[in-house]
Amino acid sequence: MLFFSRSKIFMILGFVFLGLLLAVPNGLNESTRDKMPGAFQRTINLGLDLQGGAHMLLEVDLSSILSQALINERTAINDSFRRADERPRTEFVRADGDDSILVRLRSKEDADKALPLIQELSQPVDPTQINSAKTTRVERESDRNIRVTITKAQIDFIREQTIDKSIGVLGRRIDPNGNLELTLAPEGSERILLQVPGAVNTQEIKKKINESANLSFHLVNEKDSTNDQAMMVAMETGRVAAGDKYFPFSEANGRGGGLIVNERTRITGDCLKNSSGGPHPENNGAVVNFEFNVACAREFGQMTARNINKRFAVILDGNIITAPNIRSAITGGRGYIEGGFTMESARDLSLLLNAGALPAKLTIVEERTVDPSLGADSIRAGRIASMIGLLGVAIFMWMGYGIRFGTIANMALATNIILIAAALSLFGSTLTLPGIAGIILTIGMAVDANVLIFERIREETYNGKTPINAIETGYKLSMAPILDANITTLIAAVTLYFVGSGPVRGFAVTLAIGIVMSVFTAVVFARLLTSTWLRGKRPKTLPI
Repeated sequence: MLFFSRSKIFMILGFVFLGLLLAVPNGLNESTRDKMPGAFQRTINLGLDLQGGAHMLLEVDLSSILSQALINERTAINDSFRRADERPRTEFVRADGDDSILVRLRSKEDADKALPLIQELSQPVDPTQINSAKTTRVERESDRNIRVTITKAQIDFIREQTIDKSIGVLGRRIDPNGNLELTLAPEGSERILLQVPGAVNTQEIKKKINESANLSFHLVNEKDSTNDQAMMVAMETGRVAAGDKYFPFSEANGRGGGLIVNERTRITGDCLKNSSGGPHPENNGAVVNFEFNVACAREFGQMTARNINKRFAVILDGNIITAPNIRSAITGGRGYIEGGFTMESARDLSLLLNAGALPAKLTIVEERTVDPSLGADSIRAGRIASMIGLLGVAIFMWMGYGIRFGTIANMALATNIILIAAALSLFGSTLTLPGIAGIILTIGMAVDANVLIFERIREETYNGKTPINAIETGYKLSMAPILDANITTLIAAVTLYFVGSGPVRGFAVTLAIGIVMSVFTAVVFARLLTSTWLRGKRPKTLPI
């Protein structure tokens, strides 16, 4: 237990030295830190409660998502009827309420043909789960009426998917480089918690939240779009033929009016592989260049090949930004969108499109700004508490186990704190106020292992063993209870991390790191110090 090979000594001291290098930048100013190698420029990220920032609670508008789900279901039903060998004749297929579609057939025979076709469209919500609930419930209400209702399981699935996708899109929009240490988490069933540490310009954050960036490509209904009466009705009432929809031109387009387009499309923002702002190839303006993924490139090529000399509308957030003529098939999956952009607006739009479209509108229902001075007070208080705790523990160890063994324990404790700071810096963990509490708690817990070892060494000394045997036995027999105590605490910390959120996770992170480092410093580093002192001094008795 007390023998260390030269390679082990180098490994232990190298690990401690590396930790010191990683921890040092936290005490340097920015100009000095910038002169260090890249890996050693990292510092501990401070949470919202320590450096201030923005706190927002966002509510997700799920009604639009459910409306779109009904549209998709209605489109699927119509497509199924069109593909059928014996096509059922319908009077209408329309939404009837918030979560159901009413299909009215012309006769009982038509309803008999339609029912199995509609039932085939109902799929398991989770195909990987045995006996999974279905996406829809199909009911024969009368000889001619069939009702299709979206099930609660599907609504819950849509809600969860919408929340998860919104969180992912917000993260990419607000923190594209991944260095702000955002807090983005579900809050209840319809809300999202957003915290941006260090945020100064909340208006910029709001802008990124409010821009949904829903992009889609639709074929223009040329017949109705050139019919003055149809356009007047569409502009005033929004009523158009089944399967169509009216969209106005964007204000930036400067044209006014709008177009009637086919509502159904498979080419959306989800098809984008990449987009970027750039100069217009024909004038001094700017465009947004885009590239589709393989599947959508094929779909777009087929659509344009079938509709040469017709128009398609590019629609962004409910407004037409351009509606060019299709001159030839676009088969490369690449193109550009023009719409009166400046280079800056083209760049901003490309960033939004790359981040992805928000699946639903988000409304800010709660907003707070945390002043940085409050965090500075917390840091100052935490530093004072840490110093008092560290000094108190050090004095106790000197008083309880003498200068030599007390110094060994205190050196291990100081090394433990350095290694905690190094780990937080290396992993980019965010330090919060509860995290500071976790470090202070670790200071008290870190010497537990030394206390167990030293008490065992003292007991072996009282039993008449030589210093070498007493220390050897003390470290050997203390290993099991030290591991048991720390592993159980580590399990609790890991559980807090995965079950808790926000401040609880911050506490769990520092506690878990502190436990691992305290075992290393007490069992390995302190033993190396003890072994070095023992070989150098070769004492007859132990001063413990």
